[in-house]
Amino acid sequence: MTWRRSVYALHRDVGFATLGLVLVYGISGLAVNHREHWNYNQWRGVGDVRVGTPAELLLGLPTPRRAELARDPSLLLPAEEAALVEALTRALGRPAAPRNAFWRGPDRFSLFFGAGERDTADYHPASGTCTATVVRDRPLLRQLNFLHLNEGRSVWTYVADLFALAMIFLALSGVVLVGGRRGLWGRGGALALAGALIPLLALWLL
Repeated sequence: MTWRRSVYALHRDVGFATLGLVLVYGISGLAVNHREHWNYNQWRGVGDVRVGTPAELLLGLPTPRRAELARDPSLLLPAEEAALVEALTRALGRPAAPRNAFWRGPDRFSLFFGAGERDTADYHPASGTCTATVVRDRPLLRQLNFLHLNEGRSVWTYVADLFALAMIFLALSGVVLVGGRRGLWGRGGALALAGALIPLLALWLL
């Protein structure tokens, strides 16, 4: 039938045109569906490294003063604390000083190298160890999720709307492309009915 050939041609072209968007929404959908199991946008690396106690790091101080700090690191003076920050920055291999640093307790000195808490280090002067935490975006997946969740809004909203309409067209046109026993009034209809029951069953069970 002529109309069926026209629908087939349009179905084919729309399918090719939406291939990229199908991959975006499909891959991102798999990631977002398991949000309770992982952070689908970022990965978080945590590691401990020994950098030395204040007495070991501040070698420029007189020996008696370093011995005093070895007994009680909380006795650090402001100038000594600034020197400690510089020493920790070098020991951790950071190219620049932290944008902020402060004590969170008697044995926890936190340094913030990146925006927010994307690159932090918790220094424990009693043991001379640092717990470094680095948060990074997942390559490519972060960008796919950005599009899928429409975080940018603006013109992408209309692109997503057009994609949704294209999916509706592909679903409905696919139903009429095949005739006979494998079409809507045969095997295809049974499969379509089964597919329609899946979301209804999910709503009932959930």
